[in-house]
Amino acid sequence: MDRGISGWDRKVFGRPGAGKFADSEDSFVLYYRAVDPRKENFSLEATFVVADASGADFQSGYGIMAVDTVAAPREDCRFRNHALVGRFRTPDGRNYSLGLRIVGGYTSFLGLRQDGRRRLDPTRTFRTSNDPDAIRTGDIHRLRLVKTDQGLEASVQTGTGWETIRFPGCDFLLRQDLRRIYVGFAVAGQMRMEITDIRFGKTPGGLSHTPRKAIEHIVPDYPFNRTLLSWADLPEGTALRRSVLRVSPGGGPQGLAAALSQAGPGCEIILSDGVYAEGPYYIPPSRSGEPGHPVILRAEHPGKAVIDGSRQREKLPALTLRADEWTIEGLVFLHAPSCGLFLCGSHNTVRGCEACFNGDTGILLCSFPGASKRSWPAWNRMVDCVSHDNCDTVRRNADGFGAKLSVGRGNVFSRCRAFHNIDDGFDLYNKSTLGPTGPVLLEDCEAACNGYLSGEGKPVKRTGSGVGFKLGGEGQRVRHRVRNCISRDNAGSGFDFNGNPRPVLEGCRAWGNAPDFVRKTSCRASWKLRLAGCLLKYCGAERILFFEKERLFL
Repeated sequence: MDRGISGWDRKVFGRPGAGKFADSEDSFVLYYRAVDPRKENFSLEATFVVADASGADFQSGYGIMAVDTVAAPREDCRFRNHALVGRFRTPDGRNYSLGLRIVGGYTSFLGLRQDGRRRLDPTRTFRTSNDPDAIRTGDIHRLRLVKTDQGLEASVQTGTGWETIRFPGCDFLLRQDLRRIYVGFAVAGQMRMEITDIRFGKTPGGLSHTPRKAIEHIVPDYPFNRTLLSWADLPEGTALRRSVLRVSPGGGPQGLAAALSQAGPGCEIILSDGVYAEGPYYIPPSRSGEPGHPVILRAEHPGKAVIDGSRQREKLPALTLRADEWTIEGLVFLHAPSCGLFLCGSHNTVRGCEACFNGDTGILLCSFPGASKRSWPAWNRMVDCVSHDNCDTVRRNADGFGAKLSVGRGNVFSRCRAFHNIDDGFDLYNKSTLGPTGPVLLEDCEAACNGYLSGEGKPVKRTGSGVGFKLGGEGQRVRHRVRNCISRDNAGSGFDFNGNPRPVLEGCRAWGNAPDFVRKTSCRASWKLRLAGCLLKYCGAERILFFEKERLFL
């Protein structure tokens, strides 16, 4: 939400209901004044005090911003070029930094066809920016943003004076509104800020050019830094074929890691009961099976072989499957600092597995960090799996199951259950910078009590987390199919289309959510939504929904 104000002679308070600084889109509250960059220079300086950081998370931030377009009040505007001097997440996602964050490349605030156009450069940080991994109530910073005839100057006040970062040119901010830029205070995330001692001035000036390569595009690896597994790849041609490998806990030459490094097409790895905690475990592409001859990794007794990531030093999944044509059966993945099972190969089957108490999504389907689109995982099946009580450090990002950001066609979740995960039950999020994923089929699945952990009560206030089935993101059009699924008692929405105008829901039921069915998208989107025979329970009553290619309003 953007708010134009006539003066800077008062405290400015910001407490947006949502908002984020991310690597694909941004949303924030902006208090601004307009400047003509062809005729005017400016200087804006203020003290920022974090009055309440109880709702801050890894996508929160604040500072002084110059932006190229504003939206009418209550209108969503997530795709715009800007320069921010302030507090934001570092590219590696580990700390909050004070610095200069640059976003360029947009030509439309609707975000149309932005794949490859957005350019995010958050690398310019102050030397004094070694802040803890949190925004805390009581944090104070004095910031300044200046436009000169040469470009932009971002500064923070230190104990010995001002530290300044200079950026050449400012015409990258004159792309959507060709007459002016907007300068002011931006806040993203559920925080309350007090902005005081404001000093603003304008002098005659002119427009300066930004060199073509001045903005360095940086997108953090997800869900972990790929270099952490660079040691694990194996050469081709050393795998066993059609062998049975029996594994017991304890590691060594007969341990699980050794078996994974030897297995090839037709091999079967059988895990005896016990805890396997010598990971992280990694299955490289060179250990792929073949059509008709998959590699089988299974528990001798389902649910009794546990892959435990509690001893891992690095933030990695308990097991990463990069290979194709594998079948994983009856394993439990728990206590990993990242995902329980990270699946980024194709033509794999995960059956009867459980993921719980991990530091990120329990079972995540996504491409390996840095992979090309042709390598996105496709034609995988998750059958009869359970994922619960997964929770990250900021309590906002750990889902039960995920198939998001970069997945191909043909992926299926069948008879899977997600409950008591701190974020969503099933997350199919898209990013505008990556483009749409392949369609996913969810059938006979259940999402219950997400947004709060076992033993916790359902939150009184909505936090943006706890969606049962999240079926899209950032306006990308993907025809996901959801059949005969149940969503109940989640802290957030039951079925949330989240900007995707094309999901198909058939025979689904929802009750006890907040609300049960939600579509979130710009009014400009073309809706071709189908809900057939879905059951909505509310106030003790029931209502059957039959919508064919109509807009849904509940």
